Amino acid sequence: MNVLLTIIVLVWIARIIHNTLAFVELWWVKEYRWDRMLVHLKTDQGKHMYILPFRGLRISPKTIGLVIISLAVLVLLFFALPFHVLIRLLLLDIISFPLTAILVFLIGIPQWLYHRVIIEWSTQKLRSHKNLFVIGITGSYGKTSTKEYLATILSTKYKVLKTEKSQNSLIGIAETIFRELRSEHEVFIVEMGAYKIGEIAEMSKMVQPQIGIITAINEQHQDLFGSIENTMKAKYELIAGLSGKRIAVMTDGYNLTKLIEWAKRDKLDLRGPHITDVSQKTDGVSFHLNSTPVHAPVIGIHQAHNIALAITAAVAAGMTLVDATKATEKIIPIDGMMKPVKGINGSTFIDDTFNNNPDGAIAAINYLATTRGKKILVFQPMIELGVFAQSAHERVGKRAAEVCDTIILTNKNYLKFFPGNVYGPKEASDYIRRNVSSADTVLFKGKEAQNVLRLLV
Repeated sequence: MNVLLTIIVLVWIARIIHNTLAFVELWWVKEYRWDRMLVHLKTDQGKHMYILPFRGLRISPKTIGLVIISLAVLVLLFFALPFHVLIRLLLLDIISFPLTAILVFLIGIPQWLYHRVIIEWSTQKLRSHKNLFVIGITGSYGKTSTKEYLATILSTKYKVLKTEKSQNSLIGIAETIFRELRSEHEVFIVEMGAYKIGEIAEMSKMVQPQIGIITAINEQHQDLFGSIENTMKAKYELIAGLSGKRIAVMTDGYNLTKLIEWAKRDKLDLRGPHITDVSQKTDGVSFHLNSTPVHAPVIGIHQAHNIALAITAAVAAGMTLVDATKATEKIIPIDGMMKPVKGINGSTFIDDTFNNNPDGAIAAINYLATTRGKKILVFQPMIELGVFAQSAHERVGKRAAEVCDTIILTNKNYLKFFPGNVYGPKEASDYIRRNVSSADTVLFKGKEAQNVLRLLV
């Protein structure tokens, strides 16, 4: 009996440690935001919080601190509680997630004060840089790729600083300024992300952009914004906060019609690229921008829209159209964004794991439809779509069923809309190893799909 009890205790302790690591990782994924965590708790995954798979821990001072403090508190409680060992373990198991939540709140207080200091210092540093031209980029999707394309184009003429990857919050922008801004920089490209009204207005107030690009509006983060109208208002805060030249770069479609009307009402210099003749070739995407031929070595015809926005903004910033279009030849695929990767058995993997949203998913699947051989989709169901969640997954699932030979889902949220199976990373990677051959293509879509890709490359 003592042996059995010892085994139960050891297994249970391992489970509590596993869950604590998984909870801290989840808080990192949700950017330590309570609004995003509350949305997650409403999903099927969130309703099964205590049986989370462990997908690794992002190493940072905050995650390490949370893990150490959480485990230390749990150990102290284990020895302090006056109950049978199994009762103590049950209680510790139950409180493990609330404990991480309390610690996130407590650590957040001094961190908020630290952030305010960094933001103030960065704002002063930015104001002292008299010759810096600032370009802001926002949108429901496409903002990171547009930022990278624009930086590549402008770098052929100017010294450019840009926010990195998903550093698109107020503190992320401030830290970029604090650490990276130098006197030689001539252009600062700022990606701005938001989950509620008011956040982009605060970023615009800090960086004072002269050009603002809005890429597109869709259902992304509707659990947080509450409505498409609120999303439009939040994204338009970039345009409303423009100074200097006050140039707004947007194009018809992409749910931007109302924002374009607002820009005309506010008498902004509105510039919208006109794109025709878009085609996907073996060496990249080609199209015409205002009758000028453009080519960029990336895949997915939907990339033409983001490249055109980048060219338009570059011209508005001072480049000639000829130089800007020529510079697109220097564009390279971005990690996690429709990036081709050499697959196993002569197959091709498409790494599109950076993010997931309805329009991006449809565009990626449409590219998959143009490939030869078997078409396999590894897909993470989308999050924070609010009332649009079911219709968006139904739309994406329908297109995936038309195109794909096999669909592998990384979790069971919205499974009913996809003719596929839910596999863990190991199971999914084993299936792909057994079933792909030369000329086949596997599309990895969404952050959770990256866990499968890592086991294959």
